[in-house]
Amino acid sequence: MTTDAKSSAADLDLQHYYSMRDNSHKDLLAYAAKKSGRSVLAIQREFSQMAKSDARLNMVEYIRTGLYDLDRYTPEQRAEFLSNDLHWPITHTCNNKRWTAAAEDKALAGTLLQAGGVAVPESLAVIDTSARLYPGLTKIDTAEGLKTLLLANSDKQLFGKVTDGMVSFGAFRVEKADDTHIHCTGHAPMTYADFLSDFVAGNAYIVQSVLGNHDGFAKYCSALATVRMVNLVRDADVYCPVAIIKMPQGDNIADAFWRPGNLACSIDVDTGEIKTVALRGVETEFLDDHPEVAGLMGLKLPCWDELRDINDRAARIFAPIRYQSTDIAITPDGPVVVELNYGGGFDLPQYASRRGMLTPEVRAFFEGCGYDFAARPKRKKLFGLI
Repeated sequence: MTTDAKSSAADLDLQHYYSMRDNSHKDLLAYAAKKSGRSVLAIQREFSQMAKSDARLNMVEYIRTGLYDLDRYTPEQRAEFLSNDLHWPITHTCNNKRWTAAAEDKALAGTLLQAGGVAVPESLAVIDTSARLYPGLTKIDTAEGLKTLLLANSDKQLFGKVTDGMVSFGAFRVEKADDTHIHCTGHAPMTYADFLSDFVAGNAYIVQSVLGNHDGFAKYCSALATVRMVNLVRDADVYCPVAIIKMPQGDNIADAFWRPGNLACSIDVDTGEIKTVALRGVETEFLDDHPEVAGLMGLKLPCWDELRDINDRAARIFAPIRYQSTDIAITPDGPVVVELNYGGGFDLPQYASRRGMLTPEVRAFFEGCGYDFAARPKRKKLFGLI
């Protein structure tokens, strides 16, 4: 007798992401033809030209950004869109790859940032059944240890995420815990043993206190929002060409843009003013305002100068990662760096802002780091995880 192996929470989220991520090439062409009134052949021909250009766009990106609509952008604006398929080739060219784990391991990155005077979330423990130790953090590797941790912190909500995970796959929020079960948002109660064996499985999780949003925009979110600051660490400064705020909606506990219903808004980097409100679909939909609570469009985010200062400090601590991004929460107590990313997908900034990433300044930076857009790297299907 055999039994089916159970998938971890992270694996189930990944499956969900892929199941709702893309339409077929044929369906996308049909969608664009219907929306634009142009022929499928004309759209395919025009797309092929963009796919061969420095942009290297794939069909999903071409449709989702609305580039099939020839009246929406000038030729110069169209040329600035950049495929996320090039994210890793460009990122690895710009960065010292030996620093990858320093950023992507959330326990390690948090330790470095905190030592450097950067505010980070309160980390209570790491759930990990491997041999690894975590200096300064409690390690949980048994069901009894997990129960002890949760009952000792029964006065607060806790949030867990995979220590080296991406885009919130497998994230959980503990609503309550009792003598026998752990209760997580959106999941049936689990025994502590089942939670470790089936939900966590072989992953390591960092467990943190749940952060809240600043009152200045909390009413627009269902859970913690974070600002994505795209950073280019130049010789004399840290240049941020684009900023986005990701806002969870509905039952979502995490802000990743791929989760249905979540919003992403572009921000004026200098002033902190929200300039767009975007909702993901086959094609990104740009709303006039928040769909339920008026006042989001044009809102100036609180603590913006402080956020830019903390972003600059975090970026300089990780300066060998010359192309990077930070995810920063604006809490009632001020900005907190939730994560620092080795690189950062090109798709989120472009989908949320309705403009391309490859401005002259960004292109000059990538080329100055040694990336050759004419080299034509072998294409890989590395669609964005946002």
